Amino acid sequence: MADAPKLSLVLMSPDMEKIHAGALMGSIAAASGMEVNFFVTMDALKMFLKDTVSKMDFKLGEVGSKLMEKNVDPFYKMIEDAKEMGELKVYACSLVVDVMGWKKEDMLDIVDDIVGVTAFFGMAEGGQIMVL
Repeated sequence: MADAPKLSLVLMSPDMEKIHAGALMGSIAAASGMEVNFFVTMDALKMFLKDTVSKMDFKLGEVGSKLMEKNVDPFYKMIEDAKEMGELKVYACSLVVDVMGWKKEDMLDIVDDIVGVTAFFGMAEGGQIMVL
């Protein structure tokens, strides 16, 4: 989809509400034919670890608690589904991965690769970038 409009989302916060909102926007954009790239960095990357998800160790505010209580699809399920419907990639920040000593196999399978900011900017070039 070389000519598709492009949306890049930077997830920085571990707050479930921000990650969920980003997943919702990204999944709808991908389903609408946009090329979507997520760059997950800082404390948000912890939410993409298999261990965090298996323990449901999320940082929840009032809305996040209600989302969980009402069994709304979690952010990783929305992203997984969107990957099947459109062009959506998830990249983990190489700096955070190095600093925290994590490996790609520690992350959810929805994470496509580990990249640095320079590589992400190259992928995002020509499109909109949103930071959450």
